[in-house]
Amino acid sequence: MSTPYLTHNINATAYKRKPAPYKLSVILILLLSYMSSTVSFSQVISGVISSSDGESIPFASIYIKELTTGTTSNAEGDYSVVLPKGISHLAIQALGYAKIELEVNMQGGDIQKNIVLKTQDYQIKEVRVFSGNEDPSYGIMRKTISLAPYFLRQVKHYRATVYLKGGFDMNKVPGLFRRQLKDEGIEEGKTYVAESLNELTFNSPNQFVHKQISKRSTIPNNGEDEVLSFLNYSFYDSESELAISPVSRKAFSFYDFRYEGFFEQGEYFVNKIKVTPKRKNQKLFEGYIYIVDNLWNIHSVDLVNEQFLGKIHIKQVQEQVKEKVWLPVSYQFKVFVDKLGFNVSGNYGGSVKYNEVDLDYDLPLPKTLEESYARAEMDKKIAEEMESARPLTSTQEKIESLLEKDDINNREMLKLSRLMEKENQKRELAETGLRLKSRDSLYQFVKDTISPDSINWNKYRPIPLSKKEIQSFGIRDSLTLAMAGLTEDSIAKQKHTSKFVKIITKSFTGTTYYSSDKKFRLRYYGLINPNAFTFNSVDALTYSQKVNARYYLNNGMQLDLYPRLKYSFGRHDLMWTTRFKIDTEYIHRTRFFVEGGQWSSDFNSETGISPFVNMASSLLLKDNYMKLYLNNYLWLSGARDLANGLRLEVGVKYRNMEKLKNSTNYSFGYHEKNYSPNNQLSNRNWDSHFQNQRAFEIETKLVYTPKYFYRIEGDKKKMVSSNYPTFSIMYIGATNAAFNTQSRFHMAEIGVKQNVEWNLMYNINYNARAGYYFNNTSMHFSQFTHFNTAEVPISFKDWNNSFNLLHDYQYSTNKWFAEAHISYSMPYLLIKNLPFLQDKLWNENLYFGHLSVPSFKNYNEIGYGISQIFLVANVGVFAGFNDFDFYRWGVRVSINLP
Repeated sequence: MSTPYLTHNINATAYKRKPAPYKLSVILILLLSYMSSTVSFSQVISGVISSSDGESIPFASIYIKELTTGTTSNAEGDYSVVLPKGISHLAIQALGYAKIELEVNMQGGDIQKNIVLKTQDYQIKEVRVFSGNEDPSYGIMRKTISLAPYFLRQVKHYRATVYLKGGFDMNKVPGLFRRQLKDEGIEEGKTYVAESLNELTFNSPNQFVHKQISKRSTIPNNGEDEVLSFLNYSFYDSESELAISPVSRKAFSFYDFRYEGFFEQGEYFVNKIKVTPKRKNQKLFEGYIYIVDNLWNIHSVDLVNEQFLGKIHIKQVQEQVKEKVWLPVSYQFKVFVDKLGFNVSGNYGGSVKYNEVDLDYDLPLPKTLEESYARAEMDKKIAEEMESARPLTSTQEKIESLLEKDDINNREMLKLSRLMEKENQKRELAETGLRLKSRDSLYQFVKDTISPDSINWNKYRPIPLSKKEIQSFGIRDSLTLAMAGLTEDSIAKQKHTSKFVKIITKSFTGTTYYSSDKKFRLRYYGLINPNAFTFNSVDALTYSQKVNARYYLNNGMQLDLYPRLKYSFGRHDLMWTTRFKIDTEYIHRTRFFVEGGQWSSDFNSETGISPFVNMASSLLLKDNYMKLYLNNYLWLSGARDLANGLRLEVGVKYRNMEKLKNSTNYSFGYHEKNYSPNNQLSNRNWDSHFQNQRAFEIETKLVYTPKYFYRIEGDKKKMVSSNYPTFSIMYIGATNAAFNTQSRFHMAEIGVKQNVEWNLMYNINYNARAGYYFNNTSMHFSQFTHFNTAEVPISFKDWNNSFNLLHDYQYSTNKWFAEAHISYSMPYLLIKNLPFLQDKLWNENLYFGHLSVPSFKNYNEIGYGISQIFLVANVGVFAGFNDFDFYRWGVRVSINLP
């Protein structure tokens, strides 16, 4: 559930771009005209915000009550606020400093005023909510957690004008990536910045319209949008998959809290609570959260989330913008990266002007809160509302009974939170069966409706640019430069790469072309890409090229074309494949494939060894694990949902499978050693299965997932999730009664699999299948059932469903098989309990696999692994047992590929 809080919904990448409505340009022109007229009759108050010892305070919060507008100082502590003529009240605060309020009377001229903030003094008092001798913070947090579902839905509608500004300093780039990043427009020692003017509209429960009026950026590819995912996060949301909030109903399982006093702010007392994760994890925060006493809502947060590559620091200050509503008026989002030779510091901030804020008066307001609002505000109208309160439902009576307690335990807190969630969900729009609301209707993003060049940014920029940001934009406006203490000579001229150089660069590294209407996309992978060159003992050196083309039709159909070429220097053979895919309609996800070509293929086409790993082992160790055959084929297939969660796949394939032999004995070393034969397996007399053969194959598969939730987004149906396993039944067979073919076999397979997650940190994955060949009269080795094995110690495989100690191809079968896998992932189990490893953002994993085939019955494999090392590596140790007798053990390394 998304929150109606502004700072949680500015991530433009979450929205689907839609064309502006016909009248949108008129609306935006009127909006800009209104802003221009306001500015023309306004003056500016500006200066520097600093501490008592003279140090500037970056990103201090400034809130103008009359305008319901919040903004911040910049990274150097400078502020600049446009005010209308007359009296305005400003509230200036920064976390760790005492808030001050100014009354400013603008009478026709600009005002220069420096502001000094004093260090905040915190007092310790006997708080009303406590439990025995435990720290008082736990009582405060229980109340806040219990009421979070209410605060999540408190606002029915708002409209706000938002100015966003941010970017990053590329302080250091490792030499290995320096050239590549420079080609992409990013250089060491430079600052990259973006600013935008936006209008955001929210309607309960979770519909947003984000109109980007204008934006200008020096960030290549506007990539700064991706760094804003944390700003789309609500601290009141217990169900968010991004992180576990300190006010989530799960918080007590993951956090320790400590009360550090309070400070007085107007008629309110604000409690300061230190938040400490019980264990290091990328889903957790550390820092401080501030809770308004007796109201139990968030006043502000100062929290750090630690990821592998660096830290994300979030500061957010809220103000009572209307009646009972506290909304964020300023925020700061900072990123620090200092790993793997990179040193990057980034920040984002914004200025918010709430033009409209409407409460949801139909939302049941707990009486405890109602009385607190009345006492705090001395509002007669609210007191009158209390007297005429409507009768309570049974659920509301239970809520009030728990809220009246000054001291609630953890069990009562969870019960109260669930009751609040249940009561509020009754009012929200009901979902139709298993169909969830489309994100297209929830999030709308209209981009750059006004050209950046047509806007005088000095008029609308409430957060002054820093010196580095001015230099990044290359601004040469004399007034702006003078205010920042710069001259035109200090602004570096931007270097423009010639069109010819860009074409040459893209031809080598690859590029993507979009038509003007975005209906056609062509992606070229480049003359030199990581997969262009491979090496194996059969083909020797190979060089390949590929292109992807996609076209969207007006009726919702989608066409995809995937041609590939590969040349074998060892066999002197040019190979090719082409795949054509068409999506004809989205409700039943109807899809057809046509694919054909001639390609040197792995006998284990689904889970075989990586070509890159095989190339490395061949050239360095002269071990050729991969076995290949020449596949000449034509494949026709289709898939369709017979019902929601029930999908049928059908395909027919004609293949002419030809035997291939090693064409080279080259390697970097071991010249006296020969590669193993391509068509032989030790201890297996399967020579007949490697001979040339033609086949006409039929495959059908039925997959069923009960109660599978989905969304309709634009012209696509997207399956979301289910709490039930996925069941499958499959038939594969070949007949020799058509097209002069030789293959003849029939095989049936059943399977079940599921991935279960809870608490965002713990995961169980299981997968089981069994199959039987009713006929295996004539079969090619590629038609056997192969298993996900990992004979080579280093791979790119997922260990959840693999056998890491079995040799490749040795246990393939054409008779019968049964296999099962289960894995369990958690943040702490064994070695991460050691003191020097507790701060590592790794996961610990347990693995179990079972395999039975005619030649190798009752094989069991257990393993223990550490995952997410340096974000990409996994290390594990495994042991295998045959009929409970020890078989072998080994260490494996896996690399996670995106």
